[in-house]
Amino acid sequence: MKTTDRGRRDGLLLIDKPSGPTSHGVVARVRRVLGLRRVGHAGTLDPLATGLLPLVLGRATRLVRFLPRGPKVYEGTLLLGRTTITDDVTGALIREHDGRLPAPDEVLRRAHELEGSGLQLPPAISARKVAGRRLYRVNRNGVRISAAPSIVEVAHFDLVPDEAPGVYRFSVEVSAGTYVRSLVRDLGAALDCGGVLASLRRTAIGPLRLDAAFPLDAEQLPDEEELARWVLPLERMRLVPPVVRLANETDLERFRRGALLARPGGSADGVCQVLAPDGRLLGIAECGASGLHPRVVLPADS
Repeated sequence: MKTTDRGRRDGLLLIDKPSGPTSHGVVARVRRVLGLRRVGHAGTLDPLATGLLPLVLGRATRLVRFLPRGPKVYEGTLLLGRTTITDDVTGALIREHDGRLPAPDEVLRRAHELEGSGLQLPPAISARKVAGRRLYRVNRNGVRISAAPSIVEVAHFDLVPDEAPGVYRFSVEVSAGTYVRSLVRDLGAALDCGGVLASLRRTAIGPLRLDAAFPLDAEQLPDEEELARWVLPLERMRLVPPVVRLANETDLERFRRGALLARPGGSADGVCQVLAPDGRLLGIAECGASGLHPRVVLPADS
């Protein structure tokens, strides 16, 4: 298939990722099916994980940093009594707990203690960078390095015991940058028995919801036209910045040239989306005392 960027397919494509492929692998499959060079993803999912994976297509790749980053909502299962190098069931075993597992009341109490704001250490096998190197690349080669802990927010961490010993179903809402694997690891450490993630499904990122996502098959490539129908145009991407609409075609042309514009009435200081008079998304600007400064100018759809 010839690879070209088709303007009619600029926008946001929400994918319901199956377990198995990497996020980069999903990008490659969509790029192949739609015949696009420019495809990126926002909010990486581990190969084990399923659920909501936002992709940006064509001109939308320039807008990825303005997509909602959180809060993120997940559901899944965890297993107590085991510690692995990856903090999930796929990793090499470090320790197996040989005593009795904690009672459910104690597990739920410790889980709720992890709610709120706090520091979290990323998994040893993750995409987090240290000195320009991905942790998973370094630590899988026998070298052990750690990233600095990050401040994260856990809005809720709710658990329900399953029938199998040590298995709990959970739902969790967290800030951007939070690793659910690390949350489960920290729960296991607090209980002094170890804990690993067994399954994970992302259901929301801010206003983006899984029920609006295309269900990607783990094996079979989707039909091109069917997949294309799920692409949301630029104007419906649910970008974070507020909207400013230009008043006339003269301002539109000046914006496209990157020229400073008079500040629209009622606009607030800060970054904003800029729409043409007919509602088309032109790009991103910053409102300041001196006027409207273009920051990202999207090429005209041709």
